Amino acid sequence: MMLGIVLVVFLLLQITPGDPVRQIVGLRATQEQLEEVRAEMGLDDHVLVQYGRYVGQLAQGDLGYSYKSKKPVTSMIADRMVVTAWLLTAGVLMTLLISIPAAIAAALYRGKAADQVIRGAGLLGLSMPAFWVGVMLLLLVALPTGWFPPGGFGETFGEHVRSIFLPALTLAIGSSPFIIRSLRASTISVLNSDYVATGRSIGGSRSRLVRRFVLRNAAVSSVTVLALEIGFLLFGAVVIETTFALPGLGQGLVLAARGRDLPAIQGYTLLFAVIVVAVYLLSDIAQAMLDPRVEIES
Repeated sequence: MMLGIVLVVFLLLQITPGDPVRQIVGLRATQEQLEEVRAEMGLDDHVLVQYGRYVGQLAQGDLGYSYKSKKPVTSMIADRMVVTAWLLTAGVLMTLLISIPAAIAAALYRGKAADQVIRGAGLLGLSMPAFWVGVMLLLLVALPTGWFPPGGFGETFGEHVRSIFLPALTLAIGSSPFIIRSLRASTISVLNSDYVATGRSIGGSRSRLVRRFVLRNAAVSSVTVLALEIGFLLFGAVVIETTFALPGLGQGLVLAARGRDLPAIQGYTLLFAVIVVAVYLLSDIAQAMLDPRVEIES
């Protein structure tokens, strides 16, 4: 899968309109200067030669150098990785904190007022664009109260937490409805199963049954949905980091795209792909751990 992603990323950027050399040397450069720089960078070689050279560099952990800053792309990614890791971790935790209680409540009170309110709130969350939610949180929460900074990441741990809260909440508002819907349906199915009915008949309390049996079995199918949502959260970080001026990978990708910095674009895109593939792999392992019917072959 990763080999296919490398090929697609390389080819897509090859056919992207515009001349990266022109971005480097400037608009007033002569044709001779353009050809000289293009030869130095190896951009006048055949596309297969460029692809082979690119794959060879990747095998050595070399993502190339930025056309703009002249810095190694790996160091640029390392500088921004911490912010995005904070955002994704906080976004996933906040999504779970919202989704699990809401889904269980909706399943336990199916068809009642609580269920209707939770499902309605989920529909509302789906209908609001992430950038709009972020702007509303800035205007209605950050600026009036002063509890959270409107941008940046801060320097200390406390400043990091305050800076990341609203962006993570923005991500959670958009992703929670999918988890709630999936987990609610799974929980209702488990609650209607025979072993739960048997547990009730021998005097097991509903809260104990939910903790020990219902939630674990219902979570099996929702793990895949969560993995998909983490992938969406990663690319949603591009919008959120721009909205909240967070110096993360998403903002770096936007800046690289604006400047047509091809090595940086390739580096950020490949890193996103690696994270998504790793998350999907971990979700398969988590499913095997939760569901005894699934075995992990050595």
